[in-house]
Amino acid sequence: MGHTRTDSTRRYECAHLICAYLLTKNMRRAVVTSRDIALFHHLSRKSSQSISAMLNFLYTNHIRESRFGFYIRGTSPFRKCDYPHQYTIELIDEARGLL
Repeated sequence: MGHTRTDSTRRYECAHLICAYLLTKNMRRAVVTSRDIALFHHLSRKSSQSISAMLNFLYTNHIRESRFGFYIRGTSPFRKCDYPHQYTIELIDEARGLL
């Protein structure tokens, strides 16, 4: 299955959406799918794919940097079919200043 490639500017936009989702819901840690985040912000399916591509990039490369505002503790298949994934996301303390 081909994944959507996400450039660095789009990654920061996606990171902002994820941080906004967590902060608006007053959560420091959440188990969500990219679709949950896209639906929360009333975005299209294409946006959900970009968010998913960014989350996969961060998870597979073990990136934990404060510039994104969060890190991914883990992932698991949402259903038996292995896709979409649920991501366990946790805010980094500096994330409150990003919005």
